[in-house]
Amino acid sequence: MEEKAKRKRHWSTGEKVAAVILLSVLAIFVILLGLILYEPPTGPGLCGAFGPQPCPGREGLNIITAVVNSPTNMTIQVLNTGSVQISLTSYYVRNTYSQPYPSNNWSGPTVIPNAYTTINLLIDGNAFTFQSGTYYTITLITSRNSQFTFTIKAS
Repeated sequence: MEEKAKRKRHWSTGEKVAAVILLSVLAIFVILLGLILYEPPTGPGLCGAFGPQPCPGREGLNIITAVVNSPTNMTIQVLNTGSVQISLTSYYVRNTYSQPYPSNNWSGPTVIPNAYTTINLLIDGNAFTFQSGTYYTITLITSRNSQFTFTIKAS
Protein backbone atom coordinates (compact mmCIF):
# COMPACT_ATOMS: atom_id res chain seq x y z
CA MET A 1 0.00 0.00 0.00
CA GLU A 2 1.13 3.36 -0.86
CA GLU A 3 1.02 6.03 1.81
CA LYS A 4 -0.25 9.45 0.82
CA ALA A 5 2.09 12.34 1.39
CA LYS A 6 0.79 14.88 3.87
CA ARG A 7 0.62 18.38 2.54
CA LYS A 8 1.00 21.47 4.68
CA ARG A 9 -1.89 23.84 4.65
CA HIS A 10 -1.07 27.21 3.12
CA TRP A 11 -3.10 30.13 4.37
CA SER A 12 -4.49 32.56 1.90
CA THR A 13 -4.01 36.29 2.40
CA GLY A 14 -7.62 36.68 3.51
CA GLU A 15 -7.27 33.93 6.11
CA LYS A 16 -4.09 35.52 7.47
CA VAL A 17 -5.80 38.91 7.81
CA ALA A 18 -8.80 37.31 9.54
CA ALA A 19 -6.52 35.48 12.00
CA VAL A 20 -4.59 38.67 12.85
CA ILE A 21 -7.83 40.59 13.41
CA LEU A 22 -9.24 37.82 15.60
CA LEU A 23 -6.09 37.68 17.73
CA SER A 24 -5.99 41.48 18.02
CA VAL A 25 -9.59 41.65 19.22
CA LEU A 26 -8.93 38.86 21.71
CA ALA A 27 -5.82 40.66 23.05
CA ILE A 28 -7.70 43.95 23.42
CA PHE A 29 -10.52 42.17 25.26
CA VAL A 30 -8.09 40.52 27.70
CA ILE A 31 -6.29 43.83 28.35
CA LEU A 32 -9.55 45.71 28.98
CA LEU A 33 -10.85 42.99 31.28
CA GLY A 34 -7.57 43.15 33.22
CA LEU A 35 -7.88 46.93 33.58
CA ILE A 36 -11.46 46.64 34.82
CA LEU A 37 -10.55 44.06 37.47
CA TYR A 38 -7.26 45.73 38.53
CA GLU A 39 -7.28 47.40 41.95
CA PRO A 40 -4.50 50.00 42.25
CA PRO A 41 -2.69 49.97 45.63
CA THR A 42 -3.03 53.77 45.99
CA GLY A 43 -6.79 54.05 45.91
CA PRO A 44 -10.11 52.33 45.67
CA GLY A 45 -9.99 51.92 41.89
CA LEU A 46 -13.13 50.37 40.47
CA CYS A 47 -15.38 48.96 43.11
CA GLY A 48 -18.87 47.66 43.23
CA ALA A 49 -19.63 44.88 40.76
CA PHE A 50 -15.96 44.24 39.98
CA GLY A 51 -14.14 45.43 43.10
CA PRO A 52 -14.34 45.32 46.89
CA GLN A 53 -17.69 45.59 48.60
CA PRO A 54 -18.45 48.16 49.92
CA CYS A 55 -16.26 50.74 48.22
CA PRO A 56 -13.57 52.01 50.63
CA GLY A 57 -13.57 55.72 51.43
CA ARG A 58 -11.02 58.01 49.82
CA GLU A 59 -9.17 60.80 51.61
CA GLY A 60 -8.30 63.97 49.73
CA LEU A 61 -7.10 67.41 50.84
CA ASN A 62 -6.28 70.63 48.99
CA ILE A 63 -4.79 73.79 50.45
CA ILE A 64 -6.74 76.88 49.42
CA THR A 65 -4.85 79.70 51.20
CA ALA A 66 -1.82 80.19 53.43
CA VAL A 67 -1.37 83.40 55.42
CA VAL A 68 1.47 84.31 57.80
CA ASN A 69 0.09 85.69 61.08
CA SER A 70 3.40 86.00 62.93
CA PRO A 71 6.93 84.59 62.67
CA THR A 72 5.73 81.44 64.47
CA ASN A 73 2.11 81.15 63.24
CA MET A 74 0.68 80.43 59.79
CA THR A 75 -2.99 79.91 59.00
CA ILE A 76 -3.96 77.60 56.14
CA GLN A 77 -7.38 76.86 54.75
CA VAL A 78 -7.94 73.32 53.45
CA LEU A 79 -10.75 71.66 51.51
CA ASN A 80 -11.64 67.99 52.01
CA THR A 81 -12.02 66.70 48.44
CA GLY A 82 -12.34 63.08 49.54
CA SER A 83 -15.37 60.94 50.24
CA VAL A 84 -14.75 60.39 53.97
CA GLN A 85 -14.26 62.51 57.06
CA ILE A 86 -10.57 63.33 57.70
CA SER A 87 -9.04 63.70 61.15
CA LEU A 88 -5.66 65.44 61.12
CA THR A 89 -3.18 64.15 63.72
CA SER A 90 0.16 65.83 62.96
CA TYR A 91 1.98 68.08 60.53
CA TYR A 92 5.46 68.97 59.30
CA VAL A 93 6.49 72.36 57.99
CA ARG A 94 9.72 72.84 56.08
CA ASN A 95 11.19 75.94 54.50
CA THR A 96 13.54 75.64 51.54
CA TYR A 97 16.72 75.70 53.66
CA SER A 98 16.05 73.71 56.82
CA GLN A 99 14.99 70.46 58.38
CA PRO A 100 11.25 70.03 58.88
CA TYR A 101 9.55 71.31 61.98
CA PRO A 102 7.41 68.41 63.27
CA SER A 103 4.29 68.73 65.34
CA ASN A 104 3.56 65.17 66.45
CA ASN A 105 1.43 65.87 69.54
CA TRP A 106 -1.07 68.05 67.72
CA SER A 107 -4.79 67.43 67.91
CA GLY A 108 -5.94 68.79 64.58
CA PRO A 109 -9.42 69.34 63.26
CA THR A 110 -11.78 66.86 61.67
CA VAL A 111 -13.00 67.83 58.21
CA ILE A 112 -16.14 66.40 56.63
CA PRO A 113 -16.24 65.78 52.84
CA ASN A 114 -16.62 68.89 50.66
CA ALA A 115 -15.98 71.22 53.61
CA TYR A 116 -13.39 73.89 54.30
CA THR A 117 -11.56 74.30 57.57
CA THR A 118 -8.98 76.75 58.87
CA ILE A 119 -5.85 75.40 60.57
CA ASN A 120 -3.23 77.28 62.59
CA LEU A 121 0.27 75.87 62.16
CA LEU A 122 2.54 76.83 65.04
CA ILE A 123 6.33 76.47 65.09
CA ASP A 124 8.85 77.24 67.84
CA GLY A 125 10.86 79.68 65.71
CA ASN A 126 14.18 77.92 66.38
CA ALA A 127 14.65 76.12 63.07
CA PHE A 128 13.14 78.97 61.01
CA THR A 129 10.42 81.60 61.15
CA PHE A 130 7.49 82.21 58.83
CA GLN A 131 7.82 85.08 56.37
CA SER A 132 5.34 86.32 53.77
CA GLY A 133 6.41 85.58 50.20
CA THR A 134 8.46 82.52 51.22
CA TYR A 135 7.82 78.99 49.98
CA TYR A 136 7.06 76.26 52.50
CA THR A 137 6.40 72.55 52.21
CA ILE A 138 3.58 71.44 54.49
CA THR A 139 2.80 67.78 55.17
CA LEU A 140 -0.51 67.00 56.88
CA ILE A 141 -0.94 63.49 58.33
CA THR A 142 -4.35 61.93 58.95
CA SER A 143 -5.57 59.37 61.48
CA ARG A 144 -5.44 56.79 58.64
CA ASN A 145 -1.76 57.68 58.24
CA SER A 146 -2.31 59.27 54.84
CA GLN A 147 0.14 62.07 54.08
CA PHE A 148 -0.74 65.13 52.04
CA THR A 149 2.23 67.28 51.03
CA PHE A 150 1.84 70.77 49.58
CA THR A 151 4.33 73.41 48.54
CA ILE A 152 2.86 76.86 49.05
CA LYS A 153 3.91 80.47 48.92
CA ALA A 154 2.76 82.21 52.09
CA SER A 155 1.10 85.59 51.74
